[in-house]
Amino acid sequence: MADILSQNEIDALLSAFATGESGPDLGGDDGDDQVREVKVYDFNHPDRFSKDQIRTMHNLHDHFARIFSISLSAFLRTIVEVKLVSVDQISYEEFIRSIPNPTSLNIINMDPLEGKALIELSPTLSFPVVDRLMGGAGNVFKKNRELTEIEQTIIEKVLYRAFDCLHEAWANVLPLNLSLEQSETNPQLLMQLYLPSEMVILMTFEVTMGDISGTLSFCIPYPTLEPIAGQLSSSSWFAASKKELSEEHAEVLYDRLKRVQIPIVAYIGSATMSMSDLLGLSEGDVVQLNNRTDDDFVLQIGTEHRYFAKPGIHRGHNAVQITKIITGPDDV
Repeated sequence: MADILSQNEIDALLSAFATGESGPDLGGDDGDDQVREVKVYDFNHPDRFSKDQIRTMHNLHDHFARIFSISLSAFLRTIVEVKLVSVDQISYEEFIRSIPNPTSLNIINMDPLEGKALIELSPTLSFPVVDRLMGGAGNVFKKNRELTEIEQTIIEKVLYRAFDCLHEAWANVLPLNLSLEQSETNPQLLMQLYLPSEMVILMTFEVTMGDISGTLSFCIPYPTLEPIAGQLSSSSWFAASKKELSEEHAEVLYDRLKRVQIPIVAYIGSATMSMSDLLGLSEGDVVQLNNRTDDDFVLQIGTEHRYFAKPGIHRGHNAVQITKIITGPDDV
């Protein structure tokens, strides 16, 4: 049975006939009808963050990943790479159910914001970090278990470094003072912290340390960010990022640079000898180098040849005196 047209539809058809325009689409089976794109919308999980806000959060935490890589590398004395994998908008229940049990789950105060945030370190990350800081090579425990009190204290040292880096990354939006309120190993114990349907923004990072990799998750519920939602726009973030470096920030940056440890190697000279002569060396033998005692030698900073220097003694210790700066490969 054909659908019965309403009076409004009849009037629209007559009006279109009179003006010569095509009539309104009444849902017929005409093959020429254009297919409209339909966007699925879940009313049980409505979007609370706009695309512009998510883009800003991506920029903020991509910056955090870069500076946290440097901080962790210095702290663990090995090369650590932190990479922002995704920025997602999910429900609080989905986040809690997505993380393993047990794990390292930490409630974070985000002063001056009133709400809480959550930082989770996966077991494949937390145990290698603990092993590395305890003098090991950074191995993963084959069987997952809860962290001991000593291990949790070690993880807190990593969290405080993350707090410093987050403070720096968020400086253009809001000066955050982050602090650790509580640590748990069972995610289900924090299910009541927010409503299960409450939307959160989840930043997922991949942390690689040698052959080991794990994930760090930073979860911020919408009620925590709601007071500053207007500041989380690309235009405001880029405008703030163009501000000149203040004297206070310059002093902080200079202080951090002073604490950076860089290996220095002095190449006094070199010699060529056969393997048999090398194996025949004994205590007291002298190896003649290709440099004279009064010749300059190369001083390597990190992986770069940066200076020429001379050997000497300073306050009873072996020392070098820089004589020239290497400005290019032709100088060496």
